[in-house]
Amino acid sequence: MYNLENKICGFNVNEFHLVTMLMPYIYEVVNEGKKVITFFEKDVEEIYKKVLNINSVYWKNKEKLNTVDWKKINIDKLSEKFSDVNDNDVIVIAGKKNFIEKINTLVLNFHTNFTLVNCYEIDDFNENLENIIKSYSKILCTNGIREIKELYLI
Repeated sequence: MYNLENKICGFNVNEFHLVTMLMPYIYEVVNEGKKVITFFEKDVEEIYKKVLNINSVYWKNKEKLNTVDWKKINIDKLSEKFSDVNDNDVIVIAGKKNFIEKINTLVLNFHTNFTLVNCYEIDDFNENLENIIKSYSKILCTNGIREIKELYLI
């Protein structure tokens, strides 16, 4: 069954911010031998390549990082991506709130123990972010994962 303690949120102002926020986390997770499965509303592959090329640590480990799909999700490939989810995998969903909610309804039906990272586009919000943050215990920032309580966000 899905473990809600492994539910992380993140907020980004644009695609470049999204990639620079995700890269250190994904680098760490991939080095732990975990698989990262992505569901991106927008294609961020070109931005990923730029970030990869300017960081020597990432460049030296690009074989591992290139296993991550940085492209926009193809609806025809959804079932294929869902069938690849296993215990201890990391699922990253990034986009507008509606996109994240739709993918979450599908992903949370898995009977596996995985980490879920939802990255919201900050400009998509007209409502208070506090309502979203309350359903998470951790937040992904550019400097890593932090406990929300530690940041006094709830």
